[in-house]
Amino acid sequence: MYKQILRVIGVAIVVTLTVTASALARAGDRTAAQTYPVATALCVNARAGTLARRLEPGAAKVIIACDTLANAFGPLVSTVDGAEAQFLSTVSNKKSLVAAACPRPVKDHAACAAVRATAHTTNAAARVTLQSAVATFHTAVEADRTTFWSTIQALRSASTTSQSG
Repeated sequence: MYKQILRVIGVAIVVTLTVTASALARAGDRTAAQTYPVATALCVNARAGTLARRLEPGAAKVIIACDTLANAFGPLVSTVDGAEAQFLSTVSNKKSLVAAACPRPVKDHAACAAVRATAHTTNAAARVTLQSAVATFHTAVEADRTTFWSTIQALRSASTTSQSG
């Protein structure tokens, strides 16, 4: 009984650490191969000439779809990285302004409060911009994934249709 409890606790800890690590991953941290693992495997097979029989006739179109998927990923990562850099720069800048306006002990409470309020508002706006960029990143990744697999499905269907005719 004691060993079973320890196993359950161990499994719970592993699951918690796994979920926490994936929750902490930020947009753009993964490579294209990690973001699109199944598509990447298919693309490797297409380039190696080892596609499934139904896709062999459309190998060139599969490679084009692979290139389109891979080429779209880089700019998405660059955009989200730029938004994060801008956010961090804004927060750092406002933190410096607050530190300058509010030295210990604070002598001008009104000026300090005004700078803190401005920093809070500016940082909140920068955070919204970053969140928007991250949401756009995820939406575009899913749209690119859907487009890729729609192309592959169409090639499979065209192969089945031409073989039955």
